[in-house]
Amino acid sequence: MKPGSLSLLRPDMPQAAPAGPRRHSLALHHLRRVHLLGQLASIVTVVGLWSHMASPGLLLLWWLGLIAFQGLLIGLTHPARLAQPGTPIHDPLLRHYLLSAIAVLGGGAWGSLALVGPYEAGPQAQAILFMALGGVTLAGAGILAASRSACAVFVTAVQLPLFIQTVVNPPATLPHASLFLGVFVLIALTLNDLLAASRGGRPLIDAGPAELLQQAMLDNTGEAIVLSRGHRIQRWNQRLPEVLHCSPADLSGRRLDVCFGTRQEWRRHARKAIDTLGRGETYRGVTRLRRLDGSDFWAEVSGRKVGSCDTSAHIVWTAADITERISAEARDELAHTQLLALLQHCADWYWETDGQHRLMQITPLALSADDSLQRQIGRKWWQFQRSGQSPHPAHGTLRRTFEQREGFRDLQVDVPDGSHTPRRLQLNGTPRHDEHGGFVGYHGIATDVTERIRDRERIYFLAYHDALTGLPNRRLLMDRLAQSIARAQRYQGHIGVILVDVDDFKRINDLAGHGTGDRILVEMADRLRHSVRSCDTVARLEGDTFVILLPELDGAGAAEPVAAKILSVLHQPLAQPSPRNMLGASLGIATFPDDASSAEGLLRIADGRMLRAKRRGGQRIERA
Repeated sequence: MKPGSLSLLRPDMPQAAPAGPRRHSLALHHLRRVHLLGQLASIVTVVGLWSHMASPGLLLLWWLGLIAFQGLLIGLTHPARLAQPGTPIHDPLLRHYLLSAIAVLGGGAWGSLALVGPYEAGPQAQAILFMALGGVTLAGAGILAASRSACAVFVTAVQLPLFIQTVVNPPATLPHASLFLGVFVLIALTLNDLLAASRGGRPLIDAGPAELLQQAMLDNTGEAIVLSRGHRIQRWNQRLPEVLHCSPADLSGRRLDVCFGTRQEWRRHARKAIDTLGRGETYRGVTRLRRLDGSDFWAEVSGRKVGSCDTSAHIVWTAADITERISAEARDELAHTQLLALLQHCADWYWETDGQHRLMQITPLALSADDSLQRQIGRKWWQFQRSGQSPHPAHGTLRRTFEQREGFRDLQVDVPDGSHTPRRLQLNGTPRHDEHGGFVGYHGIATDVTERIRDRERIYFLAYHDALTGLPNRRLLMDRLAQSIARAQRYQGHIGVILVDVDDFKRINDLAGHGTGDRILVEMADRLRHSVRSCDTVARLEGDTFVILLPELDGAGAAEPVAAKILSVLHQPLAQPSPRNMLGASLGIATFPDDASSAEGLLRIADGRMLRAKRRGGQRIERA
């Protein structure tokens, strides 16, 4: 890299400020100096051509028109007018287009000199014309070094009329003048590129002991640093070629727009950046940039004006390659989306608590989940009992689990649901910690298992109860009978078993149908339930056979009064229409430990005594 200027990045160097009187004065001085040089060149040209012109009046009109045109351009491009915020000219791209338009008009004004007669006035006038327009072309190439496009249109406007004349009517002394003009135009454009490149291709800091240290610090930073003027790169640190995957020589004189994939993307960011910088603020943004090898990367860009505040201010740009960060964020976002989609199929809510276990957030996950739990924000999971009710015993276990500050699974909690049955939720949670490892609360998922619990209870009920009457079936009866025997053995108690069979029930089914028989069985089951104690068990074994389990009897004979009551209740008139108004029943009684010591033995003995009662005519009780 070539030596640069330290002053541009000195710490005490004032930052660029919005347009002010000093800035306008410097720009206006530069504009007037260019205008003055143009007038002097036009006067010299007019004086040199005057004596060779057959009609010098046309030459004088051209000169007056040139003066008026240049005065108009000075008024339109006054620095104070260009710097007014909120005007269209304040837009940086429109400024560029305005400069190109001014270059076309100014070049056309000089190019029209070839059309007012000097070309036909003789060889000496042609030579003066060639020299005048050539000098103007070279001067324009130097003045417009900051904009290659403006220089190109200016040179074309100056030389095009003369080039057309040399093609149509070549000079006798120089037949190949058009070819030489083309070569001259290429030389002027090359000069413009060389002048633009001479301002770039330098390090950020001048060489020197302290400056080399500063340059080393800038080269070893993780961000690419660029100093630009206009839209061209002038200086950079070592990180920039590494980021762009190129050599330092490839950056000399490059425009900033080569770092963008498309011109549209460049214009969009240029408008935002220059508008922000014009207010004296620092521009910051995230965009996709393109390396010189064609690959793209994400960069975090910032820019700020430095140095003098002329019309082409220096701007320091910093760019950090954040491709990995963007990719990581994209992966995290994808993982979050996938996790959320998964949770929507296995949970209804996501929840969070604070360090005191108070609910802070409840977010519905499934489409079927409602926001009714939002009313519980600020409460703890174990504080959900209804008003006027005592805490559920399971809530104490739930509280102890939370206070252990460990992960848990499948905890169940009842949540009030207005006037409906409380909603049963199943919780899974894990503790949250801050960056120092401190506990800050729990987060987890909640699933509504109310219907699942109800379905499980229905399945359990159907497995242990008779589907028609709702009474316990043989399986539940045998379980309760075994428990009662074990308790009686421990406390030397007595148990009674009464087996009941309806007399002549088959005749009812045959005459009135099974529907009537089923209704009579349901009525009998209700009568039996209301005839015994709440601690007694009434079960249906099969068909029209029922069993009454009487635990905790005072003695072996305590079962007989209960059997007599049952026989009397069953013999009352039926509420259901049937072929028989009243039913009879045969009852057999067996007691523990007098008759048998096992459940099967008690049922067998009771069944034998019931059959004996039926053989003796029915509607009776057999005890022994």
